[in-house]
Amino acid sequence: MAHQQLMDSMRELTLRMHRLFNIELKAQGTSLAQLKLLLFIEHMAQARAIDISEAFGFAPRTVTEAIDGLERDGLVRRDPVPNDRRAKYIRVTDAGSKVISDAAPARQAIASRIFQALTPTEEQELLRLVKVLNDRLMEVEAPHLRGEHSQPKTKSSEQ
Repeated sequence: MAHQQLMDSMRELTLRMHRLFNIELKAQGTSLAQLKLLLFIEHMAQARAIDISEAFGFAPRTVTEAIDGLERDGLVRRDPVPNDRRAKYIRVTDAGSKVISDAAPARQAIASRIFQALTPTEEQELLRLVKVLNDRLMEVEAPHLRGEHSQPKTKSSEQ
């Protein structure tokens, strides 16, 4: 199978899943974009705008606007970073935590509806393959994050 066909199929799967999640979350008054940011900030416990920008690949201005919206809705707050007057820690508020917990049943229901097409064995194999790809992406991405542009070794070049 051609790599481009795999990429296209994964992109289509991701887009369809995101669209379905957005439809379900919209009924709860939130969006997938908001939820992804809230989950990231919650996972980090305290995140700076630069952390969000780097993790999501967003321009700093886009992150600022997104945080402004979350803050305006009372879902996050900005706290000063000790010894850095310009930087702020972004933290999820109780209202933001409620959005996350309220979205959990919808996320679980959608995941169940999607993955019921697979047998338990197929689910485990898919999970294994996704882990392999995520590990590879971290390898490929690492030089770019360090400001390097060298090509990491491929499986075929190691043999």
